[in-house]
Amino acid sequence: MRSAGTQRAVYAELRRTGAIFGYDAFLIGGLPHSPNENLSDCSMISGWPTGWTQRYQQQNYLHQDPVIRYIRATTEPFLWQEAVTRGDRRGLTVMNEARDYGLAEGFCVPFHELDGSEAGVSFGGSEVRLSEDARAALHLVAIYAMSRAKAIARRMPEDDSADEAAVGLTGREVECLKWAAAGKTAWETSVILSISARTVEHHLACAARKFNAASRVQSVAEAIRRGIID
Repeated sequence: MRSAGTQRAVYAELRRTGAIFGYDAFLIGGLPHSPNENLSDCSMISGWPTGWTQRYQQQNYLHQDPVIRYIRATTEPFLWQEAVTRGDRRGLTVMNEARDYGLAEGFCVPFHELDGSEAGVSFGGSEVRLSEDARAALHLVAIYAMSRAKAIARRMPEDDSADEAAVGLTGREVECLKWAAAGKTAWETSVILSISARTVEHHLACAARKFNAASRVQSVAEAIRRGIID
């Protein structure tokens, strides 16, 4: 995780780690600063089920989720069930609907930064049963994942190599090409990168023009040939 240099690499590491700890989904994201912010505004790297991401976004559950509220109240990692309180009907609605998408249980690591910002790394699945040692280990994974996600986000507007600069590719265009090469659709890429599918299509179209490519497949092939992606 420490050597991961792209969002795609962090995503892949978290997927592999899920096989060890028994979680099926994950999310790295900040907490909202205003009522107008939604999941897409706060998410950094998402491994949530596509259907749940859509539902969560449509219902604006970011401002009803008891896990989000509990992050603000604690510095210690916690199980999702610890965040649910009696009488919180909206919070219970979020948690009950999450079950329909395979997220019945979960574990969250909160982050409170010196600048006052708040964030969390959350892991979920149909069954997330963690021993004390496993909780400690997953806490460490979350710390490294958050650190890498923030470092990558800070440098993403920059071009990552001389080859990218030569054709004028932006960091986002390269990320979209990498996920296209991995077989992801525009929608799947939009969920991973927390941007709209239309924006993904725009980035891919811009990359194709810069490569003078006739198709997305040709763009990916050209990016691989130039060593921009692997």
